[in-house]
Amino acid sequence: MIRRIKSLVRQMVAMTPFEVRRTLPAATLEPLHLVLDSYYARGEEVTILQVGACDGITNDPIRQYVTRGSTRAILIEPNPFAFARLKKNYEGLPNVTLLQTAIGDKDGEAHLYRIKKNATDSETDQTLQVASFYEKHLMHHGKKSHEIERITVPCRSLASLVAELGLTKIDLLQIDAEGFDAAVVRMALNMPVQPECINFEHIHLKKADRQPLFDDLKAHGYLLGYDDWNILARQTPHEETKVH
Repeated sequence: MIRRIKSLVRQMVAMTPFEVRRTLPAATLEPLHLVLDSYYARGEEVTILQVGACDGITNDPIRQYVTRGSTRAILIEPNPFAFARLKKNYEGLPNVTLLQTAIGDKDGEAHLYRIKKNATDSETDQTLQVASFYEKHLMHHGKKSHEIERITVPCRSLASLVAELGLTKIDLLQIDAEGFDAAVVRMALNMPVQPECINFEHIHLKKADRQPLFDDLKAHGYLLGYDDWNILARQTPHEETKVH
């Protein structure tokens, strides 16, 4: 009897989702690339709005599509360290608009925390990659208070920036806002022009933000997919978005 019970337990363990995932091949196609490849295959002109562009290369999921030239790209980066490199890396591309500003709750100025430069800075160091409204976010990356500085940067609300640019459609809103992602997603959901796709990091979302944010996206007609770092939300095709 004991042997039979042990055998049944082993069979149940073998059928768990973990066991199934362990036998699957490593993922080589990210949901975002699948969406962008579908745009490109159909020859569609795509408008991308990127919040947190960094230097335009490091861990950037959209660069290969932007440099093809058929994409209108508005790239936003508040950290002057990263923005200087961003300008250099996209120099001469007429389809690219670069804006040195933070995205926040209102137009004006905001305090941004960033890592101080030092003599050993490299082309891909964290002084470019990690800048946030929250000092604790940098500390979670292993930085000490004496390694962090606070600067004042221009700040725009997403709605006012979209209105100023005259955007009538946004195919993709790409967000890497270092702990402010959920707030930017909510701004996007409250705009008259809602993005067809929103791609944002879930790895830094606060626990209290997760389920309410996902529920809000679904209420606005978005389907959700994800990989290890990001959530991809895409509006339900060929259906009117209804908010209940």
